[in-house]
Amino acid sequence: MKIVVTDANILIDLCELGILEAFFALPYNMIVVESVWDELLEDQQQMYSNYMSGGLFTIIQQYEVDLMTVAEIKESRQQLSIPDCSSLVYAEQVKGVLLTSDKNLRTTARIRGVDVHGHLWMFDEMVRIRSLMLSDAIIKLTELRTVVNPKLGLPANECEIRLKTWGEQNR
Repeated sequence: MKIVVTDANILIDLCELGILEAFFALPYNMIVVESVWDELLEDQQQMYSNYMSGGLFTIIQQYEVDLMTVAEIKESRQQLSIPDCSSLVYAEQVKGVLLTSDKNLRTTARIRGVDVHGHLWMFDEMVRIRSLMLSDAIIKLTELRTVVNPKLGLPANECEIRLKTWGEQNR
């Protein structure tokens, strides 16, 4: 099963959107690095506790990440945080997918040959396996763009294509 290493921005938005159940229905091993986990508020962490106890979500201890590589990336990419670099390095170590919508982190991941995706891929996957109904996907993507995280900067044309397609398929 493919490993998906999640970044804080994804985890926070999932909580705010209330779509954790749909997310954890995806057929992936979901992982978060400890330093990223520590960026979440206590109530957000609590929302994930059932998924951890059910084996659907794992926290990787910081010492399990190649810290030398984290330091090298951090030195060359000052705009990235230690948690960002840790997520990237762990995804690279396990040949997994990095799930983030942070532009700088996505660019660095691509340069390093790491498979990287963001919010839209996550929505596409939930719609594909039908863990998120089309009508809910329309509502939640709109809510993400306008209420939860309007500064996210998702490509408007890509969002509109999905909203239109999902609307047509939902008829």
